[in-house]
Amino acid sequence: MHKRKVIVGTYSLLHAVVDMGCALLLAEIARAAGADLRLSSLAVIAYDIIAFALQLPFGYLADRLNRNALVSAFGCVLVAAGLLFSAVPFVAVTVAGIGNACFHIGGGIDVLNISEGKATLPGVYVATGAMGLYLGTHGSVWSLTAGWMCAALLLGAAILVWLYRKAKRDYGIENVPCSLRIHPDRISSPVMAIVLCLFLTICVRGGFGLVMRFPWNDSFGIGVVVVGAVVLGKALGGVIGDRFGWLPTSVTSLTLAAVLFTFADDFMVCGLMALFLFNITMPITLAAMVECFPHRKGMSFGITTFALVAGAMPVFSEYRDLFADRNMLIVATVASAGLLWIGLTLFARFVRNVSGGVYEEKRD
Repeated sequence: MHKRKVIVGTYSLLHAVVDMGCALLLAEIARAAGADLRLSSLAVIAYDIIAFALQLPFGYLADRLNRNALVSAFGCVLVAAGLLFSAVPFVAVTVAGIGNACFHIGGGIDVLNISEGKATLPGVYVATGAMGLYLGTHGSVWSLTAGWMCAALLLGAAILVWLYRKAKRDYGIENVPCSLRIHPDRISSPVMAIVLCLFLTICVRGGFGLVMRFPWNDSFGIGVVVVGAVVLGKALGGVIGDRFGWLPTSVTSLTLAAVLFTFADDFMVCGLMALFLFNITMPITLAAMVECFPHRKGMSFGITTFALVAGAMPVFSEYRDLFADRNMLIVATVASAGLLWIGLTLFARFVRNVSGGVYEEKRD
């Protein structure tokens, strides 16, 4: 239990710091760009693609590398370097985006390695990033804040180097051996259907979550409460799912969220509860994806983040208004409940009842 607390606590705290640093960088780029909305928008799009889409190939390689904390430490250093290049926006977002991807993948694999197939620990790890993003976006006094942020990131990198030695020497935590070659022929049709259902559900959360706004959210303090509801949903979603079952938890939470979204604009408590329930499925979809590919936790983590950026991309197109429409959000939430009902029903039949997972790795 001690080792689990050390690993999850370290990565969760640093997750908030890393995401805060990246949000601070993007906020500074937007401030410097001033009226040039095209530049700031392109910087955000480039960052999202680099930071989230690259987690898929990075995860695939990190599974084989088996140096998770060092990968995360390298990511912290790169995010700090990105802050130093803020005057050159696309260099900064490229460096920081790669750093963010490395941190998430390294930490994600280590946390998943000790999660024992449950959703609780991944939920705690991922949840803290939302608060870091919000606080970084509202950071002030760039020169002072950026300096402290660089120092915190470098300290975090040093702590992760220590954690790497600790995990290897005292905890004996290792990645499951895997080859560089993937064997698609060993992935059954039911598993592909499960992955598709999980992927589409995450796309919905990524797209609608990016533009979700409420008329009563008009101050920094209320914004903290709103983000707190998101954080609690992600952090407690795994706990609730592991206790009551992933399928009933997912379908119930999304169905209730759809109902509450109907009243969310007029009643703050309904909006907060809807946000909490809407995010409960995050750790469940992640843990289920990993269980489909038990030998490739980093790749599985990367699939979920790729889904987030895939769902977010239409928001930057002419279809943005669709994602901001409250009725569309309700329909999409109900559709997500249906997708997870199908996906997790298949999961219970074809994954959890098969010893060792559904994808057996061939060794080189």
